Amino acid sequence: MADAPARQGRGVLRLFVPGADASGGRVRITGAELRHLRTLRLVPGDPFVVFDEAGTEHEVRLERVAGREATAAIVATSRPAREPAVTLVLAAALLKGAKMDLVVEKATELGVARIAPVLTRRALGAAHVERWRRIAVAAAKQSGRTRIPSVDAPVAVAELVRAPWPGVRAVLWEEEREARFADLPAAATDAVVVVGPEGGLAADEIADARAHGFASIGIAPRILRAETAAIVAVALALARWGDVG
Repeated sequence: MADAPARQGRGVLRLFVPGADASGGRVRITGAELRHLRTLRLVPGDPFVVFDEAGTEHEVRLERVAGREATAAIVATSRPAREPAVTLVLAAALLKGAKMDLVVEKATELGVARIAPVLTRRALGAAHVERWRRIAVAAAKQSGRTRIPSVDAPVAVAELVRAPWPGVRAVLWEEEREARFADLPAAATDAVVVVGPEGGLAADEIADARAHGFASIGIAPRILRAETAAIVAVALALARWGDVG
């Protein structure tokens, strides 16, 4: 009898294998995911799941772990519908260290399609793009997503608001007393939400965003920490246009 499924959190182990070639009924695992297998000490016969960048998911059983690769036999293949219908971009101002890590992790779990860090006048964090990308991969694996959100290199907020974004454009502003998510269009297939840093966006940054089609909205009559505001904004956007709630 095969061993019990290897566990990651409360679910079956999931590995992200870009370009997974399912021809011949097998997949090859190399690089970081091979190291993950070794760390967990999986043995032939152990089941786990492999998914790729196209949203395809394979249930597999480990066959062999060699020096530079592992192979697993495909048991079943599917394309589960676990991604939101809306393509949501979170444009979050840089935050210090663990705060930005938290935003990337939770936004990925909730279902954003893209994280676009922005440089603002009051932003204090440093760019750690490769780390954020690793966090996004880990969060997608843990949460059962079938796609990994992209994580951009930071750009100035003035550059970001001038980009030709499709769909709904919104910018959070703690001084907005009237407009809320409920005032934005009821349906959207694409949306971008800008969230400022600790201390908020400056008045001229808000004015510039408005001039380029961004609606300023508030989310609470209280002052939220920047990382809290970013996570709440994603949840509200996906509750309105996606599958949260």
